Amino acid sequence: MSNVGNPPLVRMWGMIRSYEPKDLEHCLRILREVGWMEGKDTDKEVFEKYVSDTKPLVTELKNEVEVLVLTRTGQVLYQNNDLPMCAVTGVLTSRVARMRGHALKTTALAIANSALCGSTVTFLGIFDQGYYDKLGYGSLSYKRITTIDPASLKVPKLTRAPIRLTKDDAQAIHDCRRNRKRVHGACNLDGAGSTGCELVWVENSFGLGFKNDDGKLTHFIWLKAKGEHGPYHCCAYAWQTSEQLVELLSVLKSLSDQVHGIRMSDPIDFQLQDFIDRPFGSIRSRKGGDFAIETSSNAWNQCRILDVQECLGAMKFQGEPVSFQLELSDPIEQYLPNDCSWRGTSGNWVVTLGENSLAIEGNDKSLPKLSCSINDLSRLWMGAANAYALATVGDLKATPELISKIDSVIKLPAPFDDWDF
Repeated sequence: MSNVGNPPLVRMWGMIRSYEPKDLEHCLRILREVGWMEGKDTDKEVFEKYVSDTKPLVTELKNEVEVLVLTRTGQVLYQNNDLPMCAVTGVLTSRVARMRGHALKTTALAIANSALCGSTVTFLGIFDQGYYDKLGYGSLSYKRITTIDPASLKVPKLTRAPIRLTKDDAQAIHDCRRNRKRVHGACNLDGAGSTGCELVWVENSFGLGFKNDDGKLTHFIWLKAKGEHGPYHCCAYAWQTSEQLVELLSVLKSLSDQVHGIRMSDPIDFQLQDFIDRPFGSIRSRKGGDFAIETSSNAWNQCRILDVQECLGAMKFQGEPVSFQLELSDPIEQYLPNDCSWRGTSGNWVVTLGENSLAIEGNDKSLPKLSCSINDLSRLWMGAANAYALATVGDLKATPELISKIDSVIKLPAPFDDWDF
């Protein structure tokens, strides 16, 4: 449940405080300085939706707001259950406040507030790997985005026309996104403002979708247009059944008489290549052209655990359980004020992973020991990396026998989040 409107639960540090309406112009200036806005008439409309239903923090220096950090509540599907989470949807620093540690301290305090408000885990999108590791975040799985020729889609011809969607349909689109098919790792955000700002923010964009007999939007696609022939960019799409997914792909194919390229991510549980006729032939024939068939695969999202007991307790696995003594470190503590009541997750935990997983604060010297950072534990917990890999590229340390046992118990699909923030 969202705690929007509640005051922060920890004392503000120095000039870090809650956002106030009087800060609007300062925050718009920051957004323009970082290149997210360009001084358009819609800037205020976008920003009001952007901050709605969030708990923004700002850092004020010499009576000017120079840092803005926003968090939004939501839910993440872990295996088959939703857990309360928060998404850091913006960390913005002005040109005069760069490289001085203000953004890290403000973000750390926002994370602490989220933990105290009941979020068990937090997610964010990164500009590059390494920066948010300082606050305990670890990278998630690769997300694959491909440019396709819509004419090559192996889907039926549309049997009905889609409806046109605009920014005025923000609530219906938001509800449709929240009701979409989801798998392990998929996040939902609270508050339609998170969708409303995207619809206005993305220029030259439009939506097409379908409603059921009750007039409820069931599946849609939102596209950013480019010129006469594209390539278009698919900003978001949502569906509940495979039939609805195929119908959305048929919508894209219906545009192929004019649009020669569409860039989009793989749909949940599918590879786009399975829907393409002669995919490698298309790659060869378009190589080097304006509509080249290109695929990128990157890990743009990160997560970190906020509540060790709740997160590890949500793990459900078949087979012989494994128990160990966990020595956990958390780098976020150095960025929090000394009187903050949430200090991160550092400490000693007795952990059991199995059908009834649990984590209890304390020590059991009879158990094998595993030491790691919250960064590594978060990746292991989400299924983004196994213990064997983290012992090589991370801070995880344990005997080979314990590492093998943990990897034999944890059987998770790669997390798949299709809601960008």
